[in-house]
Amino acid sequence: MLIYFWKLENLKQDIQEKQLTEKDKFIYTFISILFGVIGMELMILMPTENTNIWDLTSGLSNILIVALGILFAFKANGGAKGIDFLGKYFSISFVVSIRFLAILIPMFIGLILYYSYVFPDDQEIEATFLDTIPFLIWYIVMYWRIFKHIRDIKSS
Repeated sequence: MLIYFWKLENLKQDIQEKQLTEKDKFIYTFISILFGVIGMELMILMPTENTNIWDLTSGLSNILIVALGILFAFKANGGAKGIDFLGKYFSISFVVSIRFLAILIPMFIGLILYYSYVFPDDQEIEATFLDTIPFLIWYIVMYWRIFKHIRDIKSS
């Protein structure tokens, strides 16, 4: 296994010669997605006047949930010996994400109601336990469902 970080021509040659293993493809996907998630979380976590421990908890948890979620999904597919992890992961996670969007919309409505009750118009909104933990649970359950569906396909 050789992961290229700079030599694109060598990577292209390996792809053309069908030398990339499932594990290689997983590593490229894992690193790419993780870089994206870390970049988004760093943008969100830029220090502001009202950044607190719950913002940090949410950001670090999001990175951890994505990393572990993808890793467990890869293992559920059989790891390095599995077949077509990327096809399964992206198609299943797309449908699961759409389904979980139906849960997320009422959660956001509840969050707006919570903010309007707890933080008056002139007060800055600060993250709390009550507006952090439900979304982290939602995220964990979404990745658990992706894992479960990939595992179901492998075992059938």
